[in-house]
Amino acid sequence: MARTLLTLEQVNAFLSAHFPQIGPGRDFVVEDVGPMSARLRLVYRDEHLRPGGTISGPSMFALADVAIYVAILAQIGVGDDPARAHLSSGSLAVTTNLNINFLRKPEPADLVCDARLMKLGKRLAVGEGWLHSAGAEEPVAHAVATYSIPPG
Repeated sequence: MARTLLTLEQVNAFLSAHFPQIGPGRDFVVEDVGPMSARLRLVYRDEHLRPGGTISGPSMFALADVAIYVAILAQIGVGDDPARAHLSSGSLAVTTNLNINFLRKPEPADLVCDARLMKLGKRLAVGEGWLHSAGAEEPVAHAVATYSIPPG
């Protein structure tokens, strides 16, 4: 079984330094990282709603994308030099494809995404994310994404 290279605290510190738009105190909260996995929460705000009182598709898409990215980042790490962490293979992974299936209407509440990496190779990572409204068991969306990992 693969091991997680970054702890939850290290992931949050990296995001705060290099992705302040998704770091702690913003819309996305990294709740957990584990081997080949991550759990993120999209904090509910009225700005995430679309007509009809449901969380918008772009908000759900963003949550899935960030959650799978965080799973990759935590697994690959950011190298040993904090000054060059933003140039590491893990931090430079980019989305090359993301497909999402919207399964049911999410309530106007926090959304949670459980991301899992299905494949983590030298150049590509494939992951999936199951999204559900906080406190609900039924998923509201399922995403599958591929990320390109630059050479280390």
